[in-house]
Amino acid sequence: MDAALEQRIAGMLPQHPFLLTGRVDEARTGLVTRWVQQCSDEPMLVSVAIPKGTEIEPLIRDGRTFALTALDPSDRLIPRRFTPPPPRSEDPFVGMRLLTAESGCPILRRGLFWLDCELVGHLAPDASHRIYLGQVLAMGRSEKFDEAGPTSLEAAMAFPN
Repeated sequence: MDAALEQRIAGMLPQHPFLLTGRVDEARTGLVTRWVQQCSDEPMLVSVAIPKGTEIEPLIRDGRTFALTALDPSDRLIPRRFTPPPPRSEDPFVGMRLLTAESGCPILRRGLFWLDCELVGHLAPDASHRIYLGQVLAMGRSEKFDEAGPTSLEAAMAFPN
């Protein structure tokens, strides 16, 4: 993977709304979340918090994969379509421009960047959310990504730990 792209994307993680997607066979769904964080450099791991009992949980657990698409904060369509998360019997991606990477999970072409992940663990604390850990298998960006410009967090990341 491109190290510069990886560093820039990692710096943007805690600042964006994301569409989290999962799939098993023909079943696929998604939900919008802001609770995404990088939790390891080598290999690159991300954590995502998901409300307990959502339709996406069994898809992530059974498929052992998930994808994250960073949404443009001005995008109104995706949050409306995925909040609240759609019933498992519906395919919320009908009519949307998608791509897939290694995991086969749906990835929105309209996002700023995306991460395709393999599930490597999860935590089930006595709380409202479960935490899923994913190893990033692939990542990409759109033309909008370059227009987004550097963020203050990316500037802070330029300083050594």
